Amino acid sequence: MPPEPVSRQALPRGVFVGRLRRRHALPFPGRILVDVGDRVVAGQVWCRGRLRSGVVVVDLPRLLQVQPDEVPDLLAVEPGVRVEAETLLAGTPGRLRTSRHWLAPTRGTLTEVNARTGVAVFVREVRDAALYCRLGGEVVSADPDDGIVVEGDGVAVAGALGGGGRAYGPLRFVESGERPDSRADGAEPGILVTPDPLRAEWVRRALETRTVGIVAPSTDAEMATGLGLAPTIAGLSPPDGSYGRPPQTIVLTAGVGAARMPHALQDIFRAAEGTNGAVIGARQPGQSEILLPPTAAEGLAQRAADHLPVRLASGPGAGAEGIALGDAPEVGRMSSGIATQFMRVRLAEGGVATWPTPNLATLA
Repeated sequence: MPPEPVSRQALPRGVFVGRLRRRHALPFPGRILVDVGDRVVAGQVWCRGRLRSGVVVVDLPRLLQVQPDEVPDLLAVEPGVRVEAETLLAGTPGRLRTSRHWLAPTRGTLTEVNARTGVAVFVREVRDAALYCRLGGEVVSADPDDGIVVEGDGVAVAGALGGGGRAYGPLRFVESGERPDSRADGAEPGILVTPDPLRAEWVRRALETRTVGIVAPSTDAEMATGLGLAPTIAGLSPPDGSYGRPPQTIVLTAGVGAARMPHALQDIFRAAEGTNGAVIGARQPGQSEILLPPTAAEGLAQRAADHLPVRLASGPGAGAEGIALGDAPEVGRMSSGIATQFMRVRLAEGGVATWPTPNLATLA
């Protein structure tokens, strides 16, 4: 029997389940591969283009002090030919190199020279690039100069802090206390989700695995700065080994601090285990987000049915929290010999324990 629909009251803060609409911007010239009315899935390529980096634009007539129509006669290399740094690109061959010569600033390519104006473009690197759908659904708008808009059902989880761009792939929930690389051998590159605050050793292990993104609830200020998720505090030096930009797409759902991921949100990510999701890490407030398929909402419905968050109110270990997994009928007596009912609980810090039911308090 399928789980009951998720009620709005059951949704954790920052989570939206239902009909979503997401604009997919076109950040560089490219060819849009879908049309209005097409059905797409998360992770599908919707655009291909060529991404240029290290672009240098030079007014050759002004540099060489000639007329625009004289520029072609002074080119030392053909457009499209890759050259090494310090190669003569334009000028008079054989003469002493002066300010009227143009040398390649780096290894790269003279991609074009405007025949009318003589303006030239040098590019350090040109590489093929693809853009992927963050949301599955129907294409409701497609503009070759702007991008597309997709509308469909899904689960959106707002991020408080992030960086590293976008990542797409299957989600893998790493339980508390579990090593991020313990199931990585032979696995498809994916997005790791942890319910614990990020720690340096955990991140190092995660970056050594085949992963494309990381989702966590929080981390301390030094770690956030070191990962390039937050600016360095004025007057302080960045930590040793800091990244100029995030080494991977990283999103924190709670932000800076020591917060753990709420149980309801953990259930959403567990329900999405193995399915493709999209993670958008942006340093601009309000722009970081995790998009999951509609099946992720089943985690909340299942939780509402029989997986309640509980706390051990008394006895050894009082204050510990977890998710109730059901009765433990094989256990019937406390150490004192008194007959009582017990329940199996998945602990927040990892593992499963058996607690006396009278000592439990629900957190829902």
